[in-house]
Amino acid sequence: MSNEENNLEEFQTPYDYTLIVPLVGSNGETITTINLQEPIISEIEMMAENSKKFGSMKAFKTMLANHTKLDVGTINKMGARDLNGIQKYYDYFLEGPTNTK
Repeated sequence: MSNEENNLEEFQTPYDYTLIVPLVGSNGETITTINLQEPIISEIEMMAENSKKFGSMKAFKTMLANHTKLDVGTINKMGARDLNGIQKYYDYFLEGPTNTK
């Protein structure tokens, strides 16, 4: 059965996430969208290792910085609503799609 037949929500990769609250980057530029991509196995492994060493939030921010080319200082300015939206995207790949029926 396809995801469509199972009524599963799908995220495209790469995916342009539109920020609820724009950020000001380290160079003074206004950032309104962040390009996200499916993590590869080595990135997931590194995030798991970093979670043990530094905690899950720092590990997630490091992976996000690597994916988006934003520095961690800029990511630290992100609001909770945007963080939650971005986490939903990554959860799709890390936890698997959920049935929306």
